[in-house]
Amino acid sequence: RSFHVLYRAYFGNCKRSRFGYLADTAKLIPPLKIDGPQNVYMYENTKVENSTISAVLSKFIMKKGSAAAEGLSVHTGNHMQLVGKYYRSITRQDKIDSGKVFDKDVVVEEDVWIGCNVTLLSGAHLGRSSVIAAGAVVNSDIPPYCIAGGVPAKPIKFKWTIDQILEHESKLYPEEERFSREQLEKIFAETKTKSNQ
Repeated sequence: RSFHVLYRAYFGNCKRSRFGYLADTAKLIPPLKIDGPQNVYMYENTKVENSTISAVLSKFIMKKGSAAAEGLSVHTGNHMQLVGKYYRSITRQDKIDSGKVFDKDVVVEEDVWIGCNVTLLSGAHLGRSSVIAAGAVVNSDIPPYCIAGGVPAKPIKFKWTIDQILEHESKLYPEEERFSREQLEKIFAETKTKSNQ
């Protein structure tokens, strides 16, 4: 019995059949704690290690070629507050019955690097080939090809020029999946505007 408890604490719910999707090349390195593995989708050549993933009512999606260093913490849920009730006594059914959205998917696009001890909160969306600095807390959208950090995480700079990104994309993605120069120019401009506010 003690061995079983230790095994569960170290490996978590890592049976392949329990996941929403787990590619053959996806790596899960224990210790892991995964609540709601049926809502966890890890695509080709992805990796998490020494992590906690809570995806009970919404999905955690990590797309191909992305990885996280040790200490990743993912929480797709949010607490609900009800007048006259302690928050610890509010059930999942209360959240469902309210008709409001408290839990949102957390999506990590392709080729993303997540540093040590990063927290991804409900609704976080990490754009393609972004880099998240160690210790960051992400609760919103991070633009593609952006280096972001802080609490809450904010864009710091883009890791490449637009020409370098276009070259990178041409080597990895079919034409219909690539960003165009116009799209990248718009992303750069919008990110700069938000940073100056």
